[in-house]
Amino acid sequence: MFGLFSSKAKKIEDKLYKLAIEIASIQKNIIFSPNESTYKSLHISKTKELNALYNDLESVKGKSYVSDFISKLTNEYKQSEYVLSKDEQNKLDKILIEYKVKVKIKV
Repeated sequence: MFGLFSSKAKKIEDKLYKLAIEIASIQKNIIFSPNESTYKSLHISKTKELNALYNDLESVKGKSYVSDFISKLTNEYKQSEYVLSKDEQNKLDKILIEYKVKVKIKV
């Protein structure tokens, strides 16, 4: 039984690693093409998928395990080619906030 949970957790972790890289790439695209709504929409849907996977991992391994995993993932991101400068992060945040407001107004 333990092996089943371990295998399921490993699959979720692999998906999280891939998804985190994909989201980081999307973030860079948003900064370079701030008027392209496709990237913004994709970022929102991928972030929801990421959060769902974190919830799945928590149900298998527990809250403290997920916290440790997120720390590990964050450290790897900080060493990747996708890491954003503080100015880039501020710009991304502003773009996404404006986009989310526009999307809510349309609905």
